Amino acid sequence: MRPIVVIDTNMLLAPFQFGVDVISEIQRLVPGAQIFVLRGTIRELDRVAKQGVKEKKYAQLAKKLITINGIQLIDRDGPVDTLLVELASKGAYVATNDRELRRRIREVGGHTLFLREKNRLEMD
Repeated sequence: MRPIVVIDTNMLLAPFQFGVDVISEIQRLVPGAQIFVLRGTIRELDRVAKQGVKEKKYAQLAKKLITINGIQLIDRDGPVDTLLVELASKGAYVATNDRELRRRIREVGGHTLFLREKNRLEMD
């Protein structure tokens, strides 16, 4: 079975904020991974798009990144962070820069991919 990586909203915005190629970095750290986003993550991008001109552009580019890379959708309802912790507890890697979420994932024995020095991802 191929490993699964689920990308959080803040990680989808990182390529446009910091210029890091998140998809290549995920593939480097978790070769052969299937990459997913939650339906709630798409909703969060829609909310980000309403925050300002730059944010709208980043959110639109993040959605395009999802489409271009064939990132698959997990269509489950519930709070995004809670679902990410649940998926991590079942073996999925979670790509996020949210410190509190990373702590919660570590508590359930999960692994995260996170931005290091604004130019590459690392895994814990």
